[in-house]
Amino acid sequence: MRLKKILLLFGAIILSVVVFIVNAATKNVDLAATMLQYVRTTCILLTFAAIYFYIQIVKREKQRGIVQGIGSVAIFAGIFLGTYLIISFLPLKGFETRDLTLYPRDYQTIFFSSIISIVSGIFAIVSLLFIKDLILYKRKKNTLRNFLILIGSIVITSLSELIDKPLEDSAVSVIFLVIAILMIIVNSFRLAWIAYLPRKEKVYSLLYSLLSFFGFLIILVIISSEAGWTEKGIHYYSSALFTFVRITSIFGTVYFGMSFVSTLFHLPTAEAFDRKQTEISSLHNLGRLINQVFDLKDLAETATKMAAEVVQATSVWLEIIPTEGSFHKSGLMSQRNIDDQEIEAILSGGEKSVRSVVCQTKKVLMIDDISTDAMTKHLPKMKKTGSLLIVPLLSHEQVIGIVYATKEINFGFDKDDVDILAGFADQVAIAIENARLIERSFEKERLQRELMLAQEMQQRLLPQHLPVFATVDMKAVSSPALEVGGDYYDYVMIDEELVGIVIGDVSGKGVGAAFYMAEVKGIFQSLARIYRSPRDFMIKANGALVSSIDKRSFISLIYATINVKTGELIVSRAGHCPMLYIGGGKKEYVKQVGIGLGITSGKIFDESVEEQKIMMKSGDVCVFYTDGVTESRASNGDEFGYDRLLEVVDAHKHLGAEEIKEAIIQTVWNYTDAKGYHDDLTVFVVKWT
Repeated sequence: MRLKKILLLFGAIILSVVVFIVNAATKNVDLAATMLQYVRTTCILLTFAAIYFYIQIVKREKQRGIVQGIGSVAIFAGIFLGTYLIISFLPLKGFETRDLTLYPRDYQTIFFSSIISIVSGIFAIVSLLFIKDLILYKRKKNTLRNFLILIGSIVITSLSELIDKPLEDSAVSVIFLVIAILMIIVNSFRLAWIAYLPRKEKVYSLLYSLLSFFGFLIILVIISSEAGWTEKGIHYYSSALFTFVRITSIFGTVYFGMSFVSTLFHLPTAEAFDRKQTEISSLHNLGRLINQVFDLKDLAETATKMAAEVVQATSVWLEIIPTEGSFHKSGLMSQRNIDDQEIEAILSGGEKSVRSVVCQTKKVLMIDDISTDAMTKHLPKMKKTGSLLIVPLLSHEQVIGIVYATKEINFGFDKDDVDILAGFADQVAIAIENARLIERSFEKERLQRELMLAQEMQQRLLPQHLPVFATVDMKAVSSPALEVGGDYYDYVMIDEELVGIVIGDVSGKGVGAAFYMAEVKGIFQSLARIYRSPRDFMIKANGALVSSIDKRSFISLIYATINVKTGELIVSRAGHCPMLYIGGGKKEYVKQVGIGLGITSGKIFDESVEEQKIMMKSGDVCVFYTDGVTESRASNGDEFGYDRLLEVVDAHKHLGAEEIKEAIIQTVWNYTDAKGYHDDLTVFVVKWT
């Protein structure tokens, strides 16, 4: 590749020198349609072809982000303008015009017209390449077609100038110029990349777009000035180049003008987008802590289904490498929307196959175009596969499996897809490793250590401390029946006065319940700030869960918001134990209707959810809890029940939230004869002081 770059650069320099020599030798000669003119034109075309391929190689080696790309365009515009200013101060004699043909008055004019022409050509090529990346970001079906029509019209308009004299316009060039301008307008609406920038990058994008806009605008004014030296200098060097630079300047002016305006309107939403990005990252980190499934087949089926959803892939399959660790032995566990023959075709190639490369490098492999990529162009043509994303599943620096995802279109995957699937692969890798650990672990002590570690990680999902207010005293505790469980409690500060608290219980116990517990935490932290009404939150949370939760599982939840200034408490529940309220002369369980999350969706669930408002006053107590409290059993099999819970809280209501919580836990413990809890147990006490 280095040799290729040297040859291209050297070739471009030699060809440029040849053009200069021809220009100097024919300073006062009208070459018209002579052979020398054809040689000169060919050299110019080859010069910029070499420059184009050289820039392509450099650009591929030094990948730049979106904002850096816009900054690069602004820099090259500055280089062009700097070159123009320097040459403008030189004592050049310029050109004279005879019969629509330009004749330089001195050799210095020839030399510097060559310099400004080459600089303008490089500027135009660099600009188009970076604008192409922006337009094709998150491309749709017709995006590439529209861009290619634009480039084709620009090239045809430019090449049509070769048959005319420098200052003459033909009908062909005018027609294709109109087409180019129309396609410039169409392509300038491709600004999808703006929505995916974080706030800081939006600000830089705004600045760089403004600089680029004025840079292109000034360049357009300069080269459009008929009395200007630059316009005549580029015209003299090549009318085709002049047209190419002018249309590119129009394109850059329109595109970066629109990107500046669009970015300006996107700035108010940038903070929300940053927050969502942080939430996704948090969910990713939480997922790394979860043990999910111990059966490899079930795990593989779940993984392929989720992978297809998170990156919207056409087909997905998961390969789990056998425990022997041989890369030459494949363990295909699950596949979606692809048959065995197609998989074998994609993975063919022996030691040079994409599978072998991923196993050896242990890195993500993304192939934008299977038909042209060096690693896959030998494969038979496949209608359903245009791009391929391969992510290794790593555990202790060893490849234990591979996730493959395909899309029908070329360039179907982007960096966001890579990040999402890589984070998903981390979770799957942990799950696979844990499944194998359980399968081959016969020593109870070793299994216990692993599960204790899981318990420690699960505890990190719960709040490490609760907020402190002058008006409200809050205390909570959660204790799993096994090493890990499905009970969950959390809080969120919706604003300075409103706090939301939640308690949930996943059906079942153990690692599977803990996995859904982590998912609920992510949903709660994401939605609670958006939907202030507990009922609205329940509806949205159910919508997020119902498509992903196992049909054999469900989640009961109770959610309340408390205004720490006014004492207004609004509560809603979904199949969970009713809140116990003692205050204002009342001792009651607040029993709204509501079915558990994940059981059903749509109108049935929405109509079942209610919310109730309570105005808390000094001394009022609210207790949220899971069924591990009321269903705890004595040695004779009797349950603790709701009445005993009410009695305990009523007897201690004059104490603080911490003392009430401890009284509940101690009473339940004594009731079970200190034999431990049969179910996960969680208590959340709120007292208005």
